[in-house]
Parts: sequence; structure tokens; C-alpha cells
Amino acid sequence: MEKIKIEKNSVQETLVLPLFGKAWAVRHYPDIFHDADAPRIIKQVDYDFSVMEKATSGTKGKIAALAAATRQAALVWEIKDYLKNHSKAAVVNLGCGLDTAGHQADNGLCRFVNVDFPNVIDLRNKLIPETERERSIASDLNDFSWFNQIGFRAEDGAVFFASGVFLYFKKEEVKKLLRAMAERFPGGRITFDGQNERGRDVDLKALKASGIDISTNFALNHPEKELKNLSDRFSRVQCKKMSTGYIKPDKRFGIIYRVLAPAADKMGMSQLDVIDFKK
Repeated sequence: MEKIKIEKNSVQETLVLPLFGKAWAVRHYPDIFHDADAPRIIKQVDYDFSVMEKATSGTKGKIAALAAATRQAALVWEIKDYLKNHSKAAVVNLGCGLDTAGHQADNGLCRFVNVDFPNVIDLRNKLIPETERERSIASDLNDFSWFNQIGFRAEDGAVFFASGVFLYFKKEEVKKLLRAMAERFPGGRITFDGQNERGRDVDLKALKASGIDISTNFALNHPEKELKNLSDRFSRVQCKKMSTGYIKPDKRFGIIYRVLAPAADKMGMSQLDVIDFKK
């Protein structure tokens, strides 16, 4: 099998960071994390993972890997929850990268849509071939023309999710996107990970240390209040504990993680925000 080369210090490199974390978590805790895709995709990538492997032998690297796996588990739970009442819904992965949370929630009836920049979609299609119920759209999320390409049917519904994506957006961009989606996709739902300003700054510092320096101001210090006031097309807004609300920290994760995870949730540094749109 020919492997796909991922260059160091490239945009594509940012896509394999969370992928490695999820694969690492599955390898070490297969009874807790059940992502069958990440380990398979990792094997198809030509990339030196030795630095990441070394990092996960330490506390910071281990916490980062567990955070990536826990975030995905939370998103999968929310997607499955929506599909209980909308079995034929479109499951739309915003800023999809190499994420496969949608696939892990597959009920055999839903449709999958992936949206990301052209170069990302090109890489994704090489590593994760589309299924017969799937399509990928090469588009900037801020170019709302992709709205008309997902094949939305109000009677079936749509559940959107974004994993580690909005950190790269400005706050006004996220607000504009959410308002527009609520108008265009009645009865839909969106779920995404978020954090307050303190959590955002920690994430940006970690990214900068890995060679990724971005300018962003998206953070939610009071998520339920801020989001509820954003649009009268929101029927329900929930802010859930992402680090502990879906996967209970196991003693094998280590004492530091088991202390930090609930603290991050309590302080608003680790959130999973869920918005339902009015019909």
C-alpha cells in the first residue's frame, strides 16, 4: 500500500496531530475508546511520529492525546442522539480534516457530508475514500455557498459538528456562521467544542509551541448566555462538560489528568456547546 507523504511544518501536519492522539488512546485504552478509523489512517500516512510518541510518554503529551479522543467521543454521542429522531439526517463535518466522528455514529441510513478547504479535501479523499452515502465539498466555511451543496431536506434534518475548528476563527465569523445556519437549516443541530478566554489562550500557546501561530479571538466566557442572545432562531442552547461529561476519567489516565479534567470543565476551559435550530 502506497503511503501518503505529510511534510513537516505544513498545514497538513496540523491534521495528523489529533489523529495521532485518537489512535494513541485507542491503542492504550481499547475498552474506553472505540475509534477504529484513526489507527487505520495512521498506517496510511508517511510521517515521522517519533516526536509525538515521545511526547505521550510525558504528562502533557498524554493529556493532549486523551483530550483529542475524549472530544471525539463527546461529538459521536451528540450525533447519535440527534439521529435517534432523525435517522436519515445529513451528518455534516465542518472543517472535517481527517476526522471520522460522523462515521462512528453511522446508523446505516444517514448521509455524510464533509466540508473543508480544497487541499484538505484532496488529502482526505486519498486517505478516507467516500462511501456511497457520502460527499465532500471543497469550500471555505465562511463562503456560505456550501449551504446549497449539502442536499438539505427539512423532513430528514441535519446535524452539524466541528471538532477543533472554531479555535481558528474570529468570534464574529463564528457568530455570523451560526446565525446563517439557523436560518437555512430549520430543525437542525450543531455541536462544537469551545472554551473561555483562558482555555483559548492555553490552546494557542500549545499551538505556537508546535510551530503554529494563529490570530484568533473566538472564546465563550458565558456560552449559554452568549449563544442564546445570538439568534431568535435557536430553540435550545446547551453547554456541556466535554472532559468529564461523556467519558469518566479512568484511574489509568493518571492522577494529573483526573484532577485537571474536571477542573477544566468547571472553569469553562473545556466545553461542548450544542445548539438546536427552530423548525
